[in-house]
Amino acid sequence: MNEKGSESHSKESHSELTGEEIDRILDYVLGHKMAFVHEFLRGRGLPFSGTKEKLRQRLEEYLQEGSVEAIDLLRLLNKIEGWGNQHIYLYRAAERLVEPWTDKSSVQERLEKVGLAELLHRPRPLVLPDEPTLSSIEWSSDRVRFVWVEKRQWEERISEEDIEEGRTVWRAYRIRVSRGLIAFDWDLLSGHAMLAIQRLPRGSKYRPIRDRFEAELDEIVDLQQFDPIRVSRTIRPIESSGEVRRRQLAYQTHRGGKVRFTSASQSTDAFVDPDLERAGQALRSETAGILGNFYWLSVPGKLERELHSKLYALDQRIGIFGEQKERDVRYVLSRIRHYCGQES
Repeated sequence: MNEKGSESHSKESHSELTGEEIDRILDYVLGHKMAFVHEFLRGRGLPFSGTKEKLRQRLEEYLQEGSVEAIDLLRLLNKIEGWGNQHIYLYRAAERLVEPWTDKSSVQERLEKVGLAELLHRPRPLVLPDEPTLSSIEWSSDRVRFVWVEKRQWEERISEEDIEEGRTVWRAYRIRVSRGLIAFDWDLLSGHAMLAIQRLPRGSKYRPIRDRFEAELDEIVDLQQFDPIRVSRTIRPIESSGEVRRRQLAYQTHRGGKVRFTSASQSTDAFVDPDLERAGQALRSETAGILGNFYWLSVPGKLERELHSKLYALDQRIGIFGEQKERDVRYVLSRIRHYCGQES
């Protein structure tokens, strides 16, 4: 995505990582699916089997003997972070808004005006700020990506470690900490953009987070002049596209009544049930889609494996569930834009 110069800058900046920083990189990398590390090590012809603890031991040994460098793991982290387990809002910008961002000197000048020039191609920090902090701006002539980093901390209930003392019960919780990312990704060739918020540890209050970052982005990229894409209009056409398995669908009547269809199991399409199919057909002309819970079917050369998404009409949001590869997420978003009449 970045120019060659940015890669060398990143390498120079991390040429002497401390032991503590390397431990953090291992924590963050191993916090993701082991399949990513398996693929990374397989590509280097290195053994990769075992539990997560064994995998960490292997990585520490590879780092010590020099068959893997810390900068390689950092690049792996930056590659897999922020794809999947996201809630996404889509936008599109007119050509006049795109043009100033396609020239490097113009980008540098614009970032200097808002005091952000030092973030251009800056490596993402390993220390986690308590509040979301714009930490890196990645630019090339065809794409710009703004990345905020924050510390995510929450309590995880551990009932088996509760302690009872007479009539007193001490309930146990484990403090969990992870690295959270929010990214604004703008394709400078098509004008398409997205705000991707990493899934919250709990709750679903994404709208106020969206509003906060839209306000911050407006000072940088004139986001108020972008056109938000209404994903609700895609629920009906995607439902009948043949590209998805329909796990759950919700509709609303013109009078505000709601009806929901749910398949018998996660691996079954809702309308395999003939009774649901008949009811759905009867309601289609009288209702609008307000929720689409879809599993996108794999497509050779385009979508590696099934991808689970939800479309929420309430705030025009897309949920992408499970850790995914960047190309798979981008493919599904391109199909959603297609069904919204926004060719990618």
